[in-house]
Amino acid sequence: MYKIAVCDDDEIIIQNLHKLCQNYEDVHNTKLILSEYTNPNKLISDLEDGKKFDIFFIDIEMPQMNGLDVIRIIKSLYPEGLVIVFTSYAHYAIEAIELEIFRYMVKNKLQDNFDAYLTAAINRLSIWEEESYYINSPRKKTRIFCRDIIYCYKDKKTKNTVFVTRAGEIRERRSLKYVWNDLKRISDAFVIAERGCLVNMFYVVGISKNQLLLENNIEVTIGVTCMENLKNELKRFWRKRIWPD
Repeated sequence: MYKIAVCDDDEIIIQNLHKLCQNYEDVHNTKLILSEYTNPNKLISDLEDGKKFDIFFIDIEMPQMNGLDVIRIIKSLYPEGLVIVFTSYAHYAIEAIELEIFRYMVKNKLQDNFDAYLTAAINRLSIWEEESYYINSPRKKTRIFCRDIIYCYKDKKTKNTVFVTRAGEIRERRSLKYVWNDLKRISDAFVIAERGCLVNMFYVVGISKNQLLLENNIEVTIGVTCMENLKNELKRFWRKRIWPD
């Protein structure tokens, strides 16, 4: 089951998307829960109240609020949500891509591309479910979704690893070296920012001098010897998210 939010001030477009979702359910035997919004402020209000969605279809030009601003708010409240922009205008593509949207679709190609784009989003969500790291202790086994890990660092006193996640910190009595080896086998989203620190590129918003800027105003110092590789890995990661193979 996947929860989808559609936001467009044009009710005809919303009706078309509703029919496309119904057809997708029948063809792919997949349950979709669709929430429809003609006013982006209502969508934002629901997100602020804790309502969650897996996939967002967002129009750009709406009278109440520009869709790009809506996407910025979505990303701040729910960074793992996959945003598919659909609009009548192609000139917003560059700015939308800078917001790390999942796909960009023009409305006159809506019917042609809908199934492929929705399938790609669902496949991405499935991969995220599979990308999990497990912490084993004598008493229990703790599962962490890789997408929830913002960064990891080595505790200099204990030499153990600290996972900084969206829900808080989790510690493992294991060195960062071995954690890094395991994470590489699970996910391609992590990169070394400096000796003793791994960062999830999903949460990177920019670089300022020798600081890596992450969501939620988190900053991580970039090691001098790590800078070039980190930039190359970020380019690869972002390119893959927008134009996957």
